[in-house]
Amino acid sequence: MTNALYFDGRNARPHPVRLNVDAGMLQLSSPAFERSYPVGAIRLSEPFAAAPAVLRFADGASCEVAGDGRQPLLDALGYRKSAVVRWQERWPAALLALVLLVALLALLYFRGLPAAAERIAEKLPPSVDIRLGRAALSSLERHGLLEPSRLSEQRIAEVQALLPGVLPAHPRVPIRLLVRNSRTLGANALALPDGTIVVTDWMVRLAQGKANQLDQAGKEQLAAVLAHEVGHIEHRHAARAMSGSSLMAALSAALFGDFSAVAAGVPAVLTQMQYSRAMELDADNYAVALLRRQGRSPAAFIQALEALENQAPDEAHTPRWLKTTMSYMSTHPDTAERIQRLEDLMEDDKEETKRENP
Repeated sequence: MTNALYFDGRNARPHPVRLNVDAGMLQLSSPAFERSYPVGAIRLSEPFAAAPAVLRFADGASCEVAGDGRQPLLDALGYRKSAVVRWQERWPAALLALVLLVALLALLYFRGLPAAAERIAEKLPPSVDIRLGRAALSSLERHGLLEPSRLSEQRIAEVQALLPGVLPAHPRVPIRLLVRNSRTLGANALALPDGTIVVTDWMVRLAQGKANQLDQAGKEQLAAVLAHEVGHIEHRHAARAMSGSSLMAALSAALFGDFSAVAAGVPAVLTQMQYSRAMELDADNYAVALLRRQGRSPAAFIQALEALENQAPDEAHTPRWLKTTMSYMSTHPDTAERIQRLEDLMEDDKEETKRENP
C-alpha cells in the first residue's frame, strides 16, 4: 500500500488516499470513497529526481505520489525509463544531443531561414514595398534624421541628373532620388523599398573636388553609389530583410517563450545584421555588373568607398583584429573588405582582357 494525494479534476482540494496494484488494476481507497483504474489506461508523467510522481486517469482525475512510496509504486506499475531519460542520465549522450541541436539550429539559421525569407518576399505584393517605404521616410523625417538639403538647387539638380544613367531598362518600381541633409547619417546613401533613394549632403560633398565643384570624377563616384542603391531596390532587399527578421523573431519566441524578452530579441537582431552584410555585397555585385554593361570601370565605386573609409580618421589607428571583430557585428561588411573585392574583380577583368587580346 502507498500513500498518495488524489485530485478529482473538478477542484484543487487534495484527498489523501491509499494505493494498491492488484490484478492489473490500481485501487484507490479513502474513508469517503473508493476508485479503481486499469493500469494500462493510466498515464504517468515523466518523473523528475525527487519530485512527486503524477498519475493521470481517463476521467480527468490524478494522483501525486511522493516520498518512499514513489519507487515501489513505479515498479508495481511496470514503469521503465524512456530513451530520453536514459540519454539525459549519461553525459556523453547528452553532450551529443546538444551538439546535434546546435548543428540543427545552425543549419536552420544559415540555410532554412534565408530560403524561407526569399519565398515569402517573392509573394509579397508591391503595395507592401510602397507602404514600407513611405512609412520609413516619414519616420526618418519625423525623428529629425533627414532634413531639407542645404545644397544649392543647381547642385541638387546635378545629382538627380545622374539617376537615369544607372536605372535598368524596366525598373521593378518607379525610382526617385532625394537629396537630404542629415547630421546623424553623415556621408551616406540609402534605398527605401518603395523606390526612393536618399543621398545626404555630406555624401555629395565627399564627391566634390577641392574647389567644391562636382566634376566628372565626382559624378562617376556618385553614379556608382546610386547603382549600388538601385541594386537594393531591384533585389527587394528590404522585403527580404523584413521577412528574415520576422521569421527569426517567431523562431526565437518559440524557443525562448516568455523566458526572456531580451534573449528572444537578440537572434532577430543578429539575423538582420547577417542578412544586411550579404545584401550589401549583393548590391555591390549589381553595381559592378551595371557599370560593366555600360563600359564603365568599377574604379569610381572603389574611389567612393575609399573616400567613405578615409572620412573617419580616428579609425585608422584601430587594431586590425578589433576592426575585423567589429565588422562581424556591423550592418555593413567592412569597407576595406568591399574595396578588396572590387579590386580583385578589376584584376580579373584585366586578366580576361589579356587572354582575349594577347
